[in-house]
Amino acid sequence: MLFWLGFIGILGPMAIDLYLPALPQMALDFGTTPATVQLGLATTTIGMAIGTFVVGTLSDRLGRRRPLLFTGFLMVLGASLASASLNIFWFLGCCLIMGISASSVQVAGRGVIADLTRGNDSTRAFSFFSSIVMVGPIFGPVGGVLILSFAGWRGIFVALAAFALLGTIAIWAFVPESLAVNKRHTDGFGTTIKSMWAMWGNKVFTWFALVNFTSYAIMFVYLGTCSLTIQVELGQPPWVAALAFAVNGAGIVLSGIFAAWLAKRLRSVTIVFLSVAGQVAGIGFLAFTVATNSLNIISIFVIYLVICFSLGISFGAVTSLALTHVRKTSGTALGLLGLVQFLIGAATSVFVGTINPSPAMSMLIIGGAIVAIAVVTSLGGAAAIKRDPDLEPAH
Repeated sequence: MLFWLGFIGILGPMAIDLYLPALPQMALDFGTTPATVQLGLATTTIGMAIGTFVVGTLSDRLGRRRPLLFTGFLMVLGASLASASLNIFWFLGCCLIMGISASSVQVAGRGVIADLTRGNDSTRAFSFFSSIVMVGPIFGPVGGVLILSFAGWRGIFVALAAFALLGTIAIWAFVPESLAVNKRHTDGFGTTIKSMWAMWGNKVFTWFALVNFTSYAIMFVYLGTCSLTIQVELGQPPWVAALAFAVNGAGIVLSGIFAAWLAKRLRSVTIVFLSVAGQVAGIGFLAFTVATNSLNIISIFVIYLVICFSLGISFGAVTSLALTHVRKTSGTALGLLGLVQFLIGAATSVFVGTINPSPAMSMLIIGGAIVAIAVVTSLGGAAAIKRDPDLEPAH
């Protein structure tokens, strides 16, 4: 069950990463510029924010299975229509559909995990889920290049539709409903908004939600600076930047598996502290190389790998801890977390490009500030969960 939830969760990164190598060819076919085609990334992100918010709340009312199946087929539809795009506006509309689906299958899938697990078992399950999902950013661009070479850019979206269809059929076959009818909510939209607002009154949710937001903010800073640091600041060819993304993506996958192993031996809060300590170490090393003017390709590979590996350790533990006292409305809570994550990611991306001409300095300034916040919020979360521990048994 966990494998297939992660498998269909890969649709999120695949919807963005798979067609990146095809941007120049798509621009030529649409009679526009690659930068205009790249608006598809922003449109997909908007769709992901919408889908996370809406489907997260709906899954608390309808159960997890129906939203999973519906949005899985929605990806099949969106990717199929994208493969037949005749102009840029058609394509951007398809990106919106794919974005809504991509985030929806993830939030509903996480809802299944939240329904069935508690404590360190929850941390293990969320960590494995994140590891499977992060396979997408590693193989997405590579797969896109391979498909592009023999099937063109339209073939990329046909392949994405086929991948989504396989995942949706597997969900239908192997993932039963996890939310009992008597535990579902029949509240309207207004009540849902009030419920989201009330969640911020729970100290455990608030502190660990903030830790979660810092993790995603650091991730977006990394995505916005890694390629530019390697290619512009250090003068390396594009394939070196692609290699860095692959290595760091593999690091995140392995760190999720490592976190699941740690969850058998350590408390989830301790795992969060290990993650934050690793982020501090990575930023500290970056500060040292910048201060001593010793930044080079080897040091930047090490710095980004340490940061990415550390982030991967925290994703499962932080999600599990944030849901400690809001599991009865976990879909709504996950929708709220996802919506804010994407907003923070968009805002962080703007700062990365404007705060300093040097991408390495942008990573140091913004990343350093975010990591400092992560230290404070993780300490606050630890104090909150100590005062109000999880007393509810697992299913």
